[in-house]
Amino acid sequence: MLAYSSLSLDNLEIKEEAEKALRKECIDVPAYKAIEAAHPVNFYTPNPVIKIGLFILTAVIVCFSLGLLTLISFDMLRSEKGFASLCVFVGLACYGVLEIFIREKKLFRAGVDDALLWSAAGLLVCSVTYLYDGYSSPISWCFFTFAITLLATLRFADMVMAGVSFLALLGLAFTLLIKLGPVAKTVIPFAIMVLSLAVYAIGRSWMKQYAFRHYNWCLTVVSVLSLLTLYLAGNYYVVRELSNTMFDLQLEEGQSIPGALFFWIYTTVIPLVYLYLGIRKKDAILLRTGMILLAAIVFTIRYYHSVMPLETAMVLGGLVLTTGAWALIRYLKTHPHGFTYVEPDEPSLADKLKVESLIIAQTYTPGAHTPSNTTDFGGGTGGGGGASGDY
Repeated sequence: MLAYSSLSLDNLEIKEEAEKALRKECIDVPAYKAIEAAHPVNFYTPNPVIKIGLFILTAVIVCFSLGLLTLISFDMLRSEKGFASLCVFVGLACYGVLEIFIREKKLFRAGVDDALLWSAAGLLVCSVTYLYDGYSSPISWCFFTFAITLLATLRFADMVMAGVSFLALLGLAFTLLIKLGPVAKTVIPFAIMVLSLAVYAIGRSWMKQYAFRHYNWCLTVVSVLSLLTLYLAGNYYVVRELSNTMFDLQLEEGQSIPGALFFWIYTTVIPLVYLYLGIRKKDAILLRTGMILLAAIVFTIRYYHSVMPLETAMVLGGLVLTTGAWALIRYLKTHPHGFTYVEPDEPSLADKLKVESLIIAQTYTPGAHTPSNTTDFGGGTGGGGGASGDY
């Protein structure tokens, strides 16, 4: 399914881990060279500056090519559907060139392949949506965006495509539920919560499976987005303002939505649950997402209930965060279960890479040293006993 060589991707991951181990002085330079020689990577991945330049250059070439083809076939493109058909052709051409470059030039995150992938996906989504149902149907937009970006994610393991695919799936579920009537509008927040939680659980389980190892970054992006949407779907501010805007509730200032108590509790509790589970499960994604969403709690409460001056609230908030950070650091420094604030003393990266085994396997050649069964003594000038030569 992947367009890239699985062996090269595995070797690239080993090389990156070896570089981390070298920076942490877990291994020395000869060991790193032995690992690098034993696991060659035939991808072309330039430095970030060249990558950005190649991305911009490729995007400009795609735009100029589309413009040139439009001018050449201007007489034939007498309708919007004709131009959409041309965009489909250009999008398929970008995809074909992308496949050729990856197979022949071994491009991997080189800027050129990223630009071709995004160009192909963008052109195909816009043109196919218009040819199918025009631009007036949100369901068509969400469906084709989800389908095309999902296929692109499976083929190229692109993080951006994975994130867009997940958001398009939520958009598709949202637009379908709106069509089902007033009762469905009431359950939309809960449906988004359930869908986000299911995607997060599936993504985390897939990250532990060897078959999905090359999609770890994609699954990480989807996990973060699913945690955010799981919270936002029940955030009081989001639910109230979105319902007031899209569903014409016509709420007055200070008037609450139905089930306000539940959404207030959900708004304040979920980030704390993320923090607790992040510490307990040693999960950095949960921990960092919970820390970010603490600001959402403060914003939501301050937006509807100004219980104290802003300066006082900021000072108290800073004291609470500082105290919490200090307590968490002390807890992690002495926590006996392996999740700690302190830098690890053990060369865990080297252990993970099995550096010793790699060096022995790749540098020791069986049969290179053959011990002799005879013992030959050299000469010397020890002062007798048949010795001759130097001592």
